Amino acid sequence: MRKGLCMAVTVLASILVLFLGTLASAEDAKGVTKDTIKLGVIIDMTGPVTPMTIPLVQATRNYIRHINEQGGINGRKIKLIIEDDHYTIPGAIAGFKKLVFRDGILSILYGGGTGQTMALASQIKKERVPVITVSLAESLVNPVRRHVFIPAASYDDEVECIFDYIIKILNAKNPRIAFTYPDTEHGKTGLRAAKERAKFYNIEMVAEEIVGLNILEATSQVLSLKRAKADYVIAHSGVGQAIILLRDARKFDYKPTFIGDYYTCGEDLIKVAGKAAEKFIGVHSFNSWYDNKPGVADMREITLKYQPDTKIQTKFYTQGWVTSMIFVEAAKRAGKDLNGDSLVDALESLKDFDTKGLCGLITYSPTQHKPNQFSQFYKTDLDKAIFVPITGWLKPLEKK
Repeated sequence: MRKGLCMAVTVLASILVLFLGTLASAEDAKGVTKDTIKLGVIIDMTGPVTPMTIPLVQATRNYIRHINEQGGINGRKIKLIIEDDHYTIPGAIAGFKKLVFRDGILSILYGGGTGQTMALASQIKKERVPVITVSLAESLVNPVRRHVFIPAASYDDEVECIFDYIIKILNAKNPRIAFTYPDTEHGKTGLRAAKERAKFYNIEMVAEEIVGLNILEATSQVLSLKRAKADYVIAHSGVGQAIILLRDARKFDYKPTFIGDYYTCGEDLIKVAGKAAEKFIGVHSFNSWYDNKPGVADMREITLKYQPDTKIQTKFYTQGWVTSMIFVEAAKRAGKDLNGDSLVDALESLKDFDTKGLCGLITYSPTQHKPNQFSQFYKTDLDKAIFVPITGWLKPLEKK
C-alpha cells in the first residue's frame, strides 16, 4: 500500500511538472500557436482623429492580408483584432485589457494616441507586450522603454526641422514665429519641442495659440496671430484644425507662411481648404501614395489588388503600411520561437532596414527605439490636390 502511494505521488508529481511546464510555455508564447499569431490594434475608429487613423487601419489590413496570402510568417497566419478607443484614455485602457487578458495577443500596433500610450506605459511594461505606436512622441522612447517603439522620426524632430528650414533654408532674418497646437498631450509635446528649438536659435516665439480638436472656427486665434505680426505660423495639429486655421486666415487677409507638421500634411487639407492652402508647406516622415519610389509602387499594386477603386491614399496610409512592415520583419527574424521578448530582440536587431522609399532607413537598438530622424518638406499643388516634395530626407541640425 505504501509502495502504491509512493507511485501515485510520483505520477502526480510528473503530471504536475508537465502541466506547469505547459503553462510556462504557453505564457512564453502568448498570442502564438503553431499556425496563428494574434496581433492587436488600439486606435480611434469613430472619434475626432479618424481622418488620420482610418487609413492606418486600412493599410494594416491590406498588408497583413498580403502577408497571409504569401504563407504568413514562418508558417503562421496573422489574426488582427481591432479595438476602437474613440481617442480616449479610458477607451485605450479597456481595449488593452481585452486584447491582453481575453484575446491573449502577442503584440499591439498603435496603442491609441500620445496620452493613451503614456497612460498604458506601466501596464505595457508589466505585461511585457511589445507596442509599435501611432504616436511619434519623443517621450515614449526617451528614456527607452523595452516594449515601446515608434515607427518614424518624432514630433520633436519635425518641429526642430521646421525651425531649421525657416532659418537655414529660407534664410529668414529675425523671423517672427508663432505656434498653434491642441490642448492635448500631443499638442503639449510639440510646444515643448518648439520652445526648446527657439531657445537653440536664441529667438522667442511671438505667439502660442491653442487650436482645439473640436473647433468650428478660429477667428480669435487668427486675429491674435495677426496682432502678433507672426510671419511664420507652425501648425502642430490635425488636418481639420489646420483647414479651419487656413480658411479663417484667408478670410481676414492674413498671409503668413503656414508650415504644418505630421498630422496636417494630409491631402484632405488641399481638397477642403482649396485656395487657402495655396502656400502651405508641410513636413512628414512618410512618403506619398503617388510618389515614384519602388516601395510606394509595391504598396499601390498590393492595395489596388484588394481595393481596385482606390484613387489616392494619404501619408497616414503609408504610416500604417510601414508600421506593419516593421512588425512582420521583426516577427520573421524572431523565427519559430516567437514570443514577446524574442520579438523585442528582433526589433532591436533592425539596422538600415530599407522600405524602398516609403520612409528613411529604419534602425533600432537596445538603447534606441526611434528608427531615424528623417522627414521631408512638401508644397501644395492645388490643381492635382497633392503634396510635391521640395526637399530630400532631412534630419534636425545637431545641437551644439
